[in-house]
Parts: sequence; C-alpha cells; structure tokens
Amino acid sequence: MSTLPRTVVAAPLPRPRTRPRLEVVRAPETSRSVVPFLVGCVLVLLAALVAALILNTSMAVASYSIHAGKSELAVLTEIGDQLAEKSESLASPSQLQNRAAALGMVPAEATLYLSVATGSILGTAEEGN
Repeated sequence: MSTLPRTVVAAPLPRPRTRPRLEVVRAPETSRSVVPFLVGCVLVLLAALVAALILNTSMAVASYSIHAGKSELAVLTEIGDQLAEKSESLASPSQLQNRAAALGMVPAEATLYLSVATGSILGTAEEGN
C-alpha cells in the first residue's frame, strides 16, 4: 500500500491589521435654556383654558336662550288652547242661536231650492214665510 504524497498548500498570509482612522469629533453643543419651552407650554395651556371657558360660556348663554324660548312657547301654547276652547264654545249651535236671536234673526221654516238648469224655484213661497 502505498500512499500518495500529500501536497502542501501554503496558508494565506495574514493581512497586516490597519488601525481605524481616527477623526476629531466636536463636543456636543451645550443645551439652551428651557425657559422658552416652558413659556410656550404655559401659553398653550392658558390658550386651552381660555378656549374652554369661552366655549362653556357660549353654551350656557345658548342654554338660557333655549330655556327662555321653551317657557315662552309653553305660555303661548296655553293661550292658544284657551282661545281654541273659547272659539269652540262660541261656535256651538246654542250660542249661535242666541246671538242670531239677539241680532233679530228668525229661523227659516221651509227651505227653497233653486234649479240652475231650469231656472225655477223648487218648493212653495208659502212654506218660506
């Protein structure tokens, strides 16, 4: 048994390590004052509070206006009901008869009809007296 001679493969040479390139980094700027930010926040909060106050006030005014309108509507509805009741009582047959008698009117005893087609009176004149 014979073995074949081994061939030796040369390992790659290690590459020389290069150091990373260093750069000068500026220091971060110092932070500015927080006072303008706080003033802005306070102004936004005050604006929101004032807007809520104005909205609430306008809603209260509208509520009072609606309440006054409903009260006036209730009064006018009551007056309308009273007038309708008075009108119905004055339009009753007994009231109409009393007022007609006060004006000197008498009830009709007979009814005469007029024929438009012939131009004649249907019924007798004696019945109408």
